[in-house]
Amino acid sequence: MFKAEANIDYRPLANLLVPMPWNRGRLVMIGDTVAATTPHLASGAGIGIESGIVLADELSANDTLQAALDKFHARRWERCRLVVENSARLCHIEINDGDRQEHSKIMGQSLAALAQPI
Repeated sequence: MFKAEANIDYRPLANLLVPMPWNRGRLVMIGDTVAATTPHLASGAGIGIESGIVLADELSANDTLQAALDKFHARRWERCRLVVENSARLCHIEINDGDRQEHSKIMGQSLAALAQPI
C-alpha cells in the first residue's frame, strides 16, 4: 500500500566535465565543480579526493606554480573523464534497460582503470 509520507523524490541525474585548464592563476577548481558525475561508478567523491592529493603532490614536487598545474592537469584529465563519461553511459543503460553485456564490460574496464595508481 502506498503511503503519502513515503513519496519518492525523483530528480534527473546529471554530470559535468569542464574543459581544461581547471585553474585561473592561483585559483584551482577540483571535484564536482569541474568533474561531477552520476553515482553509477560510486567514484565521484573519490576523484575529488584524488585531485586534492595529486594537486598537493604536484605543488610540493615542482619549482613553479605553472609547472605544478600543468602536471596536475595532465594527471587528472583522463581519469576524471573516464569516471564522468562511463558513469553517464552506465546510467543510460540502466534507465533504458540497455545491453547488460555492455554494462558489464564498461563496469569492468572502469573498475580496472580506477584500481591503477593516481
